[in-house]
Amino acid sequence: MSLFRGRSVPARAALIGVLAAGLFASACNAGGSSASSQAPAGTAVGQPTGSGAQAGSAVTLTVATAAVPQFDDIRTLTPEFEKSHPGIKVKYVNLPEDQLRDQLTQSVATGSGTFDVVSIGPYEVPIWAKNGWLKSVDPQLKSDTDWAPGDIIPAVEAGLKYKGATYAVPISGESSMLMYRKDLFSKAGITMPAHPSWDNVVSIAAKIQNKSTNLAGMCMRGGNSWGASLAALNPIITTYGGVWYDNSWQPQWSSPATKAALATYLKLQKEYGIPGAASAGFPECLSAFTQGQAAMWFDATSAGSSVEDPKTSKVVGKVGYAPAPIQKFDSSGWLWSWNLAMTSTTKNSAAAWQYMRWASSKEYVTLAGTKLGWTHAPAATRESTYKIKSYLDASPFAQVSLASIAKADPTKHAVPTPYTGSLFLILPSYQDFGTQISQHVSNAITGAESVDEVSSAADGILAKYADQNRKWVSGS
Repeated sequence: MSLFRGRSVPARAALIGVLAAGLFASACNAGGSSASSQAPAGTAVGQPTGSGAQAGSAVTLTVATAAVPQFDDIRTLTPEFEKSHPGIKVKYVNLPEDQLRDQLTQSVATGSGTFDVVSIGPYEVPIWAKNGWLKSVDPQLKSDTDWAPGDIIPAVEAGLKYKGATYAVPISGESSMLMYRKDLFSKAGITMPAHPSWDNVVSIAAKIQNKSTNLAGMCMRGGNSWGASLAALNPIITTYGGVWYDNSWQPQWSSPATKAALATYLKLQKEYGIPGAASAGFPECLSAFTQGQAAMWFDATSAGSSVEDPKTSKVVGKVGYAPAPIQKFDSSGWLWSWNLAMTSTTKNSAAAWQYMRWASSKEYVTLAGTKLGWTHAPAATRESTYKIKSYLDASPFAQVSLASIAKADPTKHAVPTPYTGSLFLILPSYQDFGTQISQHVSNAITGAESVDEVSSAADGILAKYADQNRKWVSGS
């Protein structure tokens, strides 16, 4: 199930280190899925009073978490941790992903000691470790064999390491998939192919959309950030055979393949998308789909737990799950994980490890499943999770999620490229030029720009960064 098939674990880890350098991202959201949320009662949101504070004789850990469902669950269950670890209290700083990254970067880069434990992705892990901002947890792993490091899914494990040392533990993993309303498809006489193409998706969206009932045919991220519109568009570009640069660092957004991918994405958004598609991110699509306002949704596999949550979703049991659509090239999905890491400035290493190992353990999987419902059990971190019948019965998305993560490979493109990346380009400057290009993409969803205008603007932006990117890749 390795992300980098045919490579050894050390090679995979080294490659992930290269992918990470200079990037500060989420997929999901990028990388990964995000949803605005509030910390449960008894936890702090906002600026903490500092790391290492004492509550009587108890150690107080200050933990920075992203406002995403996976960490919502951890915060909800934290009283269970504190009950079993009476000498440790946990104080949370819970912020939207972009704000969290700004605050974490400032804190860890300046060595302020604000946080003991931080939530980060596989892209931050190696570069933060290289910069000396994180503590390796290898000593804890060597002495705490009950944590079962051999149970971690290999593709996810690779993103926890830098130069062979482990710096983080995973609490969730994800790739991408296509979610669709089985009940509406049945009523309309439509069958979702086992392995749909983007042509299939366009055709289905046109048939199933119902403007009279405000049912959108499709929902995808469209906001003007590289973690929004480009998170949805980049996998489409890849599977259409498009690339951003050719092997000579010539911009390729005006190539036939990339323009065809952009045209498909814009058609789906403009003709069959949800209202306000140009500003939609994960939260907006999650709301639209779970409230019955969209017939299909292309996004992170981690969304399945929210889709099947009867407390918040109106479509529980009505949703089918298909692999990410492909077109000409058999590669499309993304890979992301949320992880917990220990800062180099923490004075509470022992307590920090106890918290980290609890939130990423086999026991936590069982705790989340029994206390919150099995759809809340952490997905795509441990192989043993996929042997739990209760989890599989409650999670119809589980096997698609696992297969998608095993297949996701950011090193694969239809033609040779000088860079790596599918969900985003593994270049330090991507967060700059990606954001600029995403603004043109969002404008095009509103009709303010055409495919040709977006492509031309993107090539112009890419040309300005080409030499910088070439030098970074070559190490010159």
